[in-house]
Amino acid sequence: MLSGTKLETLLGKLRRALEERDVDSAEKLFREVLAEAQRLGFASAYVHFVLAGALDRSGKLEMAFKELEKAVEADPLALPVRHAFHDVAARLRAALADPARAADDADIPRLYKLLVDAGQADLEAHLAMVRFAMATSQLDLARSLAEAVTTLFPASREAWEALSRVARAQGDVVAAAKADAELAGADVPVPLFGVTGKAEA
Repeated sequence: MLSGTKLETLLGKLRRALEERDVDSAEKLFREVLAEAQRLGFASAYVHFVLAGALDRSGKLEMAFKELEKAVEADPLALPVRHAFHDVAARLRAALADPARAADDADIPRLYKLLVDAGQADLEAHLAMVRFAMATSQLDLARSLAEAVTTLFPASREAWEALSRVARAQGDVVAAAKADAELAGADVPVPLFGVTGKAEA
């Protein structure tokens, strides 16, 4: 267990980092604390958490997300850490699926991989990557992604639309027709409790 002068020195640097108003200076101090803690053989979810906050305030959202991943790994039961992680993940998903983002934006694969690796990719994130693959003429990749999305989200109209578009772009009219048929089924509202017909006493 860390104690004595080394602990006091480390805590002093952490206090300075927390009191520092300049986010770049705070980031530097937090990283120094983390590096020293690593040399001493332990990890601190709290320091990763506060470093993530400093990175977020300076507009470095992806870096903040990576620090929060480390914080969750170090202390998976810390609710403030988990809340911050899910908040930043949601903002990354929103940024990835932003309608104003060009379909061939070079940042899309990086953001997508970040979310997928963390288990935080949703339907819109997968579709953004499908659109990117199509826009950059990676039709095989687009096809495999679109097929995976329809497996993950079989009731999604957007998923079947994406598969239909990709199949047509590949000249596969049979697969496109099958996707269109599934698309038509996705428009049918699901009955309450999955029950059809007239109820009888």
